[in-house]
Amino acid sequence: MCGYSSVGRASASQAEGRGFESRWPLQSPHKEGIFVIWEGIYTKPIKDGIWIKLANTNVGVAKIGDITYIIDTGSSIKFAKELLSEMDNGKKAVLNTHSHADHIQGNYLFEKNGAKIYASELEVPFIRNPLLETLYLYGANPPKALRLSFYKAKPSYAVPFDKLDVRSEIDLIPLPGHSLGMTAIKINGVIFCGDAYFGSNVLEKYSYPYLIDVKKFLDSLDTLERLNAELYIPSHGKPTSDPHPDIERTRTAVQNFVNAVLESLKEPGYIETLCAKVSEKMSVSLNAGTFYLFRSFVSSVLEFLEKTGKVRNSDIPGTWETV
Repeated sequence: MCGYSSVGRASASQAEGRGFESRWPLQSPHKEGIFVIWEGIYTKPIKDGIWIKLANTNVGVAKIGDITYIIDTGSSIKFAKELLSEMDNGKKAVLNTHSHADHIQGNYLFEKNGAKIYASELEVPFIRNPLLETLYLYGANPPKALRLSFYKAKPSYAVPFDKLDVRSEIDLIPLPGHSLGMTAIKINGVIFCGDAYFGSNVLEKYSYPYLIDVKKFLDSLDTLERLNAELYIPSHGKPTSDPHPDIERTRTAVQNFVNAVLESLKEPGYIETLCAKVSEKMSVSLNAGTFYLFRSFVSSVLEFLEKTGKVRNSDIPGTWETV
């Protein structure tokens, strides 16, 4: 499973008593959460005015004028507190690539410290009321398994991207499919890609790239390949100047699961039965909570196959069959 993700640590003690430019990034080469590009450890910005902190969910920081922009706020409150402690007291704004809990856990902390929160108009309701995320995963008031922070962050008052004052310096690139309004953020030649694609190392670990719309996700991969940038930073994966191998690996992973769903429908079946067959076939490990993520993913595959004329609802309500 990719796209929903404890994070590493980098000591904040080195940051005490220094200004923003001198204390970011931190030098902590033997711990997780350090600033790493490819195989090197950098104690300088990856580009003038732009930093990255790698973790289970990679976070970007960009200084434009007198405002520091944080691209996503990490997958745990502990990480977000650390991130905030490493920064100065100047103006801040959060740019969320999308609303999934592993990208917005620190939103409320930054908001408490005066930061405005921005996101795609389609993602704003989920950030303001994260219960909506688990509500659509389960289909009703969510059970205990979906009330963990892994699935549900604290609310923050996000506003749409069109309220941003520096649109000319921040290029917002809609890349839907993983979520309704997934948006990549390009600043000075660096693209923070969110979950528009996943690193090969992440796909090897989690098997499938979570998404809610297969067609839009695949179209977004095509869009990504047409973009020109110096550096591509996926939220889950390694930064690279050439994202094409990872994009192709992501595309192949989606197609493999499309094929697996189709092959598992040799006889009509309920979606829960189909999930069991596909997870066994593709060696996907599930628990009480991740089952609902996987069911959502398989549902999106079924919608895609239905749209392409390969499957349909059978005469038995709630079951699917091949055409």
